[in-house]
Amino acid sequence: MDQIMRAVLLLILAAASPSAAAPSVHIAQGVLAGTERDGVAAFRAIPYTAPPVGALRWKAPAAPKAWRGVRDATAFGPVCPQPPVDWAGHDLDRTSEDCLTLNVWTPRATPSARLPVMVWFHGGGYTAGAGSQGTYEGTKLARRGVVIVTVNYRLGALGFLAHPALTAESPLHSSGNYGLLDQIAALKWVRANIAHFGGNPANITIFGQSAGGGSAMLLTISPQARGLFHKAIFESGSALKLPSVRDGEGPRLREAEQAGQKLATRLHANGLAALRALPASGFIGRDVPGISRAPIVDGTIVPSDIAAAYRARRDAGVSVLLGWNSNEALRFMGKVTRQSYVANLAFFGPLGADFLRIYPAGSDAEAEQAAVDLASDSEFGWRSWSIAGARLAKNSPPLFVYQFDYPPPGPDGTRTKGAIHSDELRYVWGNDDPQGKWPAADNELEAVIQRYWVNFARTGNPNGPGLAHWPAYRAGRTALWFSNGTARPGQVLREDKLRAMDQALRQPAH
Repeated sequence: MDQIMRAVLLLILAAASPSAAAPSVHIAQGVLAGTERDGVAAFRAIPYTAPPVGALRWKAPAAPKAWRGVRDATAFGPVCPQPPVDWAGHDLDRTSEDCLTLNVWTPRATPSARLPVMVWFHGGGYTAGAGSQGTYEGTKLARRGVVIVTVNYRLGALGFLAHPALTAESPLHSSGNYGLLDQIAALKWVRANIAHFGGNPANITIFGQSAGGGSAMLLTISPQARGLFHKAIFESGSALKLPSVRDGEGPRLREAEQAGQKLATRLHANGLAALRALPASGFIGRDVPGISRAPIVDGTIVPSDIAAAYRARRDAGVSVLLGWNSNEALRFMGKVTRQSYVANLAFFGPLGADFLRIYPAGSDAEAEQAAVDLASDSEFGWRSWSIAGARLAKNSPPLFVYQFDYPPPGPDGTRTKGAIHSDELRYVWGNDDPQGKWPAADNELEAVIQRYWVNFARTGNPNGPGLAHWPAYRAGRTALWFSNGTARPGQVLREDKLRAMDQALRQPAH
């Protein structure tokens, strides 16, 4: 009967008109009608959970509902509620709590294809962004023989608010990590449905950048995500933070619950029903000290000691590729003088004197570069470098480390000094040169990086014919540099400073 019904639905779709040639896929929830471009079929705004609205706000994802007839999957859905941003290249102001959808691009929507699958988690500091941003359009990557999935997940206080009453009602005895639970639900959906799109559920790679990279890293050690994927790529993102610095690894559950109580009091919400009845806009950008807008260390979804969990190899069997950019922090920094640089070192507490020794500055010009180097290394380099070192200590799958140092050309053709945060995305996805004006070297590097990423998704090893050899990090602790339009092996950027930082962080006095 199911086959007869499917045939009838497809006939209705074919007779409907202009979309007679629209690609279609039949999944457990129903039939999807998508679009096709350059030999790649795209299916957008597919719900992977029930909408987290009403009584489902701040609850673990519920099963998605089926639909009758053919669902139009030609346009992106709304994005999760978030503050206005001007960097995303998509209408991120079109928001709704009914936002938990994903998008699929496939070059072969047939179960027999069994193509590797790459599932993307966007960045945005856990407070902004969406899987529908123009940068993440999946056609170019999918044409290289993979199925691409991009995911929306709950953000900000709507995705990470903790409260004792929420903890009490949760079967997991935890609250606050709803954005991570969304990502886990998306992976379960992918495992159950991706074969219909030509993907191999036994060969899934998660990848993400910034907060998305941190999410991917957390999922490799989360007991709730175990067995849902096989490889992971972290781009400029890690949930590991500096020990002995006041931001720690993230708020603990009790601390986050207390902040949630303060928010409820401030909003005059007496009980969960009252909190859930408030409009979503009431939780965007709430200025309450300590309120969580990012993953919480709860011991259930996020292990109580992130570093120890990683060293214990709870990510056993998951191959990892990771890296960061040469001048990450330059994107976020304004004018720096020696005076402001020294004053800002107070953020690191007793470590400030150590970091001034490691990143010295005798003039304003030196302070400007020292500040960028220190911020880049403390926020990005040390965290990823530490993850790489932790994996070397155990008999783990090969690890591959990259360093990105080739900023894309601006509208006038000039480039920044060093690659800043997010620069590599333009080459990984290949969507930022719509008019075809990039120099040949940039187009060639784009193709090279995409081939490395797809090779890794296919086999767990980025190497392949026609590519410069990328040595595993365990072999001499060598990274692959993307610089001056080429790929070549080299040592980790400022590794001497990373080692000195690491030693300072581990001093008992700190």
